[in-house]
Amino acid sequence: MEIRRRTFVAEATARFAFLLTDHGFVGPEVEQSGEYPLLLRVRYHRIEVDVEETLILYYGGEETVSADLVFTDEVSGALTRETVSTHTAHTGYQMRRALDLHARELNNLLAAKDASPGQDVDGSLIHASGGDLGLQDGRPHAVEAFV
Repeated sequence: MEIRRRTFVAEATARFAFLLTDHGFVGPEVEQSGEYPLLLRVRYHRIEVDVEETLILYYGGEETVSADLVFTDEVSGALTRETVSTHTAHTGYQMRRALDLHARELNNLLAAKDASPGQDVDGSLIHASGGDLGLQDGRPHAVEAFV
């Protein structure tokens, strides 16, 4: 557990540097809640959306890394969190692999959104529900509420 706690922020900021250079985000902002259970979050901001990468170390071996988009729903005005991806992080290797996968998924998702606002990669609108960001069949899709 200690190696993940010590290295998470450095590993996440290195892998998510593309958010600053390629997609116009600012950050990172780092937030830690508790010692154990631990919630360690790296957050990047852009006008319409925040990207959050979170390490959670919890009782009973519930140890995960998740990537989320946080934005204001245009219809309801409510703050909305959509999980892009979640992976187990029992070891440092699993944590780094999850960060790599999340960085790739987020980069693809944001590149598709920036290229065609309001449309997914193949041109049709996708609306995700139930915390699913519309990552279907391994292909990234824009979220209707996000675009």
